[in-house]
Amino acid sequence: MKKKILIQLFLFSLFVFLSIFSYNKYFKQESQNVIEVKQDTDLKKKNNKTNLITNLKYFSIDKRGNKYEITSEYGEMDTNNPDVIMMENVKAIIKIYNSDPIIITSNFAKYNVKNYDTNFKENILVKHVDNKLNGENLDLSFQNNLMSMYNNIIYQNPDTKLLADKLEIDLITKDSKIFMNNKENKIKIISKN
Repeated sequence: MKKKILIQLFLFSLFVFLSIFSYNKYFKQESQNVIEVKQDTDLKKKNNKTNLITNLKYFSIDKRGNKYEITSEYGEMDTNNPDVIMMENVKAIIKIYNSDPIIITSNFAKYNVKNYDTNFKENILVKHVDNKLNGENLDLSFQNNLMSMYNNIIYQNPDTKLLADKLEIDLITKDSKIFMNNKENKIKIISKN
């Protein structure tokens, strides 16, 4: 039973990361980029921030029809690095042609507009069909071809629940590692049936 659960988790992880790899390969080179920005002057006055952006939306589409969209309720440009946007109440959608969308939500994200690297944090939820992955941190590094999710990882599908500390996936080789920070602890697999 544990082997079946691990295979299901691996296949789900593989699909997510194949989608991300495809995005990196095709969107990064052939994409049209659109950034929509609306400035809320009342909110700016309330928070006393001069570079606060509301309703931020980044959208990319390639020639094959694959789409990537990341939106946030609020965003603030990093004063030390104008390529970095600190986002709040974030939602990212990856739509691969002829596939169900992958949806990522989180409380916060640090997004690099040049290389698409994104660091999601707090209350992360990754959804694909009937699969859900929760955690506190998720780093997508397209430069290093690596996705890393860590801190309180919970994977769920209709049949299984899995608890771990860290998940790493190499976006090129598709190799994935699931492990606990303390080697004395074991990954917990709970069958829902």
